[in-house]
Amino acid sequence: MALIVFWICCALLAYSYFLYPLLVGILAKRFGTPVAGDNVLRRVTVIVTAYNEANCIRAKLDNLAGLEYPPNLIQIMVVSDGSTDSTEEIAASYEVRPVRVLRVDGRQGKTACQNAAAGAADGEILVFTDATTQLQPDAIRAMVRNFADPQIGCVGGRLKYVSDVHNMTGSGGEAYWNYEMRLRMGESSLGSLIGVSGCLYAVRKSAYRPIDPGLISDFAIAMRIQELGLRTVLAPDACCYETTLEDGTRELSMRVRVGVRSLNALVHERRFLNPLKYGLFAWQLWSHKVLRYASPFLWIGALTANVLLISYHVAYLAMFIGQCAIIVAGIAGFMVQDRNHNLGLLAKPYYFVLTNLASLIAALRFLRGERMVVWTPVR
Repeated sequence: MALIVFWICCALLAYSYFLYPLLVGILAKRFGTPVAGDNVLRRVTVIVTAYNEANCIRAKLDNLAGLEYPPNLIQIMVVSDGSTDSTEEIAASYEVRPVRVLRVDGRQGKTACQNAAAGAADGEILVFTDATTQLQPDAIRAMVRNFADPQIGCVGGRLKYVSDVHNMTGSGGEAYWNYEMRLRMGESSLGSLIGVSGCLYAVRKSAYRPIDPGLISDFAIAMRIQELGLRTVLAPDACCYETTLEDGTRELSMRVRVGVRSLNALVHERRFLNPLKYGLFAWQLWSHKVLRYASPFLWIGALTANVLLISYHVAYLAMFIGQCAIIVAGIAGFMVQDRNHNLGLLAKPYYFVLTNLASLIAALRFLRGERMVVWTPVR
């Protein structure tokens, strides 16, 4: 039994992290569907959801004012989730371009705010972006051109993490996101993304459907688009930038919150896991999301079975030592992650352990009934 458990867990982990991305890349090259874009500029509404972002909202508006997009075709809207600081006053008095401020009382969460903004927006294309995200000047143009294809309902931007401080959390986050972007580019070409980065994505307004406020919008939106028979694709040249969190504890907290909300969306929208009805999209969900969140439990299963198999063959002793080495490297990385140490070899195992720990905590909190609908700025 230990032998069976060990190899099943190892096979699923290897499939999730290595074989699935490889398969997606191969299939995308062979069967990928291009997007028929054009250079027609459509009216857009840029929606920034904010809660107590007084320290960064002006920089965000400055960034939006500098976009290479005709001012008469862009509406800027700041949606405040009951902010108690000067976020709304700063946005309302912004002098470079008109900014519409929409207040949603009662701390209802990001998704509820986005639903309200979508209903009030007058753009043909809705562009959602975070207050701490900086857009490349041509990012909106790069996304909008994809909507020339009538099969496209949602377009995700390409998030790039940058580090102010070269520590473990920053370099590990950059490496992880580069890996994630390569996978998403393959999924986009093959059929449809199963989620987008909440930092920057665009939706055809006619395809936007209100999302349950308890669900994470940047994940659930792909399901809504899929339900309409449309595609969610990645615009790799629509770049935006976020600064990585410098502290591992804050990074862990953020990933736990995202994990809880993503698990809630998976359970709530579990019908999309049916491969008989949703085919390729369901395969992607199982491979990219379900197995990723199952990863810590698979690892625990492999490690436990490995302990029982140590006396069975010397190979299992070597594999047990290897697993322990990853854990020790991850712990060592956490211990020095807030210092400017040049220990690049620890960055990847550290971040791998951190993301698995976050998934484990998120699963336990979800099972305990937590849903984490509202957020507090961590940058």
